Amino acid sequence: MSSVDSSEVARLREAEKRVVRKIDRLLLPIMLITYGLQYYDKSVLGTAAVYGILKDLDLTRTINGVTYTTRYSTATAAFYYGYIVAVLPMGLLFARLPLAKTAAVCVVIWGLVCILTVVCHNYPGFVAQRVILGFVESAVSPAFVAVCALWWKPQEQAKRIGFFYSATGVFSMFSALINIGLGKTGGTHPWKSMYYFCGSLTIAWGFVIYFFMPDSPLNPGRYFTEEEKQILIKRFEENPWGNTQQTIKPRQILEAALDIKSWLYLLMGAAIYICNGSVTAFGARIIAGFGYSSLQSTALLVPGGFVTVVTIAFFSYFADKYKNIRTLLLPVSCIPVVVGALVVWLAPWHPTVGPLIGYYLVASFGAPYVLLLSLASANTAGATKKGVTSGFIFVGYNVGNIVASYLVFAQEKPIKYRSTWIAVIVCMVFASAGSIALRFMYIAENKRRDELARGGNKNANAIEGNGSVESAEKLAGEGHTDIPIIENPDRYQDKTDKELLEFRYTL
Repeated sequence: MSSVDSSEVARLREAEKRVVRKIDRLLLPIMLITYGLQYYDKSVLGTAAVYGILKDLDLTRTINGVTYTTRYSTATAAFYYGYIVAVLPMGLLFARLPLAKTAAVCVVIWGLVCILTVVCHNYPGFVAQRVILGFVESAVSPAFVAVCALWWKPQEQAKRIGFFYSATGVFSMFSALINIGLGKTGGTHPWKSMYYFCGSLTIAWGFVIYFFMPDSPLNPGRYFTEEEKQILIKRFEENPWGNTQQTIKPRQILEAALDIKSWLYLLMGAAIYICNGSVTAFGARIIAGFGYSSLQSTALLVPGGFVTVVTIAFFSYFADKYKNIRTLLLPVSCIPVVVGALVVWLAPWHPTVGPLIGYYLVASFGAPYVLLLSLASANTAGATKKGVTSGFIFVGYNVGNIVASYLVFAQEKPIKYRSTWIAVIVCMVFASAGSIALRFMYIAENKRRDELARGGNKNANAIEGNGSVESAEKLAGEGHTDIPIIENPDRYQDKTDKELLEFRYTL
C-alpha cells in the first residue's frame, strides 16, 4: 500500500471517529434522559408508598393485626402486565415506523397517563391506570435497542447501551432528592405532587425527542455535513445486519421463537430483574426497616443510584475494550448482587452501615442486564428477528418485575424478608449459568461456520470489500472498527444470523 493510500485510510478512519463522537453527543443524552424518566416514574410509586398513597388508595389490608401489602404488590405488578402485552408488538412496530418520531409520540402519551395517576381514588382504578401506563412505556426499550443497532456497530454497542441504561442509577439519585422536596411541600397528599411533576416533565421531553432526534443514519437531518452523511451511509452498509427498518417477515418471527437462545435471553432477563423489587418498588420500605424515618429512607436511596451507574460503566467499558469476554463478565457482574443480598439478609437490621452496604451492592444488578442486552443485540441479525428477540428480553424483564412485586412479604419483616434475598441469590446464579451456556453455544456455532469456510464455502467466512476477502470473524471482532465497505450489500439485506453464514457470534 502506498504512502498516499495509507494517509487516505488514516484520514477516513479519523473522520469516522469524529462522526461516531457526533452520534454519541446527539443521541446518547436523549436516550439517557428518556430512559431515566422511565425509571423515575416507576420509582415514584416506591417513594409515594411512604408519603400517603397506601392509605389514600387503600393499597394495604390489615387482618388480625397484620398489615398485608398484596394490593400494593398487585398495583406495582400491573405496570408490567401492560408492558408485557405491548412490548412484542412495539418491537415489530419499530421495524416499520420512524423510530424517533414514534418513540416521541409514545413518550408524550406516557406523560399524560402518568399525570392521570392523581385522579385515581381507589385500588381498582389505580391498577387499571398502571396497566395503561405500562402499555405506553413499553415502546422505549425496544426503540432504543433498535437505535443502537442502527447507528452503532456491534463492537460499539455495549458502552452505548450501558450509558443510557445507567440512567436508572443517575435518576434514582436525583429523583430521591426531588421527591424529598415534593414530599415536604406537597400539602396533604404529597404523592400527587410527585406525579404532577414527573408527568409534566415527561410530556415536555417527548416534544424534545420529536424535534431533535433523527430517525435513521440514512436520514440524519441537519446535524451532519455532506461528507459526514456519506460516512454514515458507509457505516450503515458495513453493518447491514444492524438494519432495523424493514418489512415485517413472519419467517423471522418463527425463527426467533424457535431459537433456544431467545428463550434463554428471556429467562435470564427475568432472573436478573427479580432484584428490582428489592431495590425499586420496595426500596424505601426496606431501608425504613433498618430503623430510618420516611425522609431518611428516601435520602438513603441516593448512594444506590451511584452504585448502579459505576458498576454499569465499569463492566460496559471492559465489554467493549476486550474481545469476547461479555459472557464471562456477566457472571462476574452478578457477584456483587449475591454478596449484597447475603449481607442484607444476615446483618443486624439497625440504622448502621452494614445493611446499607448490602442494599447498595444489590443495586448493581443493572450491570448484568446491560451485558445481556448488548449480547443479544450484537448476536442477532434480521430486522424482524432483532425486534422479536429484544421483545423476548423485555418480556423476561417484565416477568421478573411481576414476580419481584410478590416476593417482599410484609409478614416476613421480623426475619428480614428472607424469601426476597434467597430469590435474588438463586436468580443471580441462574443468570450466571445461562451466560456460560450461551458462551458454549456461540463457540460451537462459530467453529461450525469456520469448518464450513475451510471446506470451500467462501460465504461462510468472508465479506467482499475493497477488492479483497477478509475474515468476518476479524471484522466483527470487538475492538475492530475498520470493516471495509461491502461491495454487494443487497445480498445481506435483512437476513438473520442463521441465514448469514459469514456472521460470527460475539462471546
